[in-house]
Amino acid sequence: MALGLFLMLIILLVFVALALLIIGIVFIISGTGNKKKGGKGTKRTIGLVMVAIPLLLIVYIGGRSVWYNASVKCVADEWRYKPFFMPRNSVTGSNEILRELLEAADDEDEDKFYREFSENVRDDRDFEDTVDDFLDKLDDLDVELDPDDFLKDYGKNVHLEGDKNTYLDGRIYSAEIDGETYYCYVRICITNYGDKDDVGLQQFIVCTEDKVDELHRIIEDDDDDIYLEVL
Repeated sequence: MALGLFLMLIILLVFVALALLIIGIVFIISGTGNKKKGGKGTKRTIGLVMVAIPLLLIVYIGGRSVWYNASVKCVADEWRYKPFFMPRNSVTGSNEILRELLEAADDEDEDKFYREFSENVRDDRDFEDTVDDFLDKLDDLDVELDPDDFLKDYGKNVHLEGDKNTYLDGRIYSAEIDGETYYCYVRICITNYGDKDDVGLQQFIVCTEDKVDELHRIIEDDDDDIYLEVL
């Protein structure tokens, strides 16, 4: 529904901009003729203002688009730098974050791995050491966690409580690999009007089937101290 309202707003803005442009051009032409005949040229001035409004809007939108494309370097950035148009929704966003995390871990691309996490998580003084420990534990699993195996569906939604300023999304993904079931849990903050540094990935936990009860306990306890772990 939100997307539908957003599209209706865009269509309305485009219609208004075109109307201002067309009427403005008519006023400029008509006002210029009147001024040549000794008129004050007020109509032409109004026309220039009417034409300037949509032109300035186009420049603003173009500038914002360039800035947004330059700023967005990962999925979480799409929420950090929310533009005038809609960023990726939470479901597809969670899917793409999981893909990027697993691919970055496989490629040992720590910079890309870091960036998905919220600024508040990255502010932890032990964050880099925690990432190193996590990647070592993934290697110890001695199995390839292919994102395509986990992303055959949208995962299982986990209900998370947030206040009126916060929108959270949590999902548990599972995949059977070499006869054993593995789970990946991602928790992301889409919006936090009270603290923008909270936006981004907040938890990423990988576990085997014998540890899935422990994973659920961590989720239920809302344990923010555990933001990255292999159980």
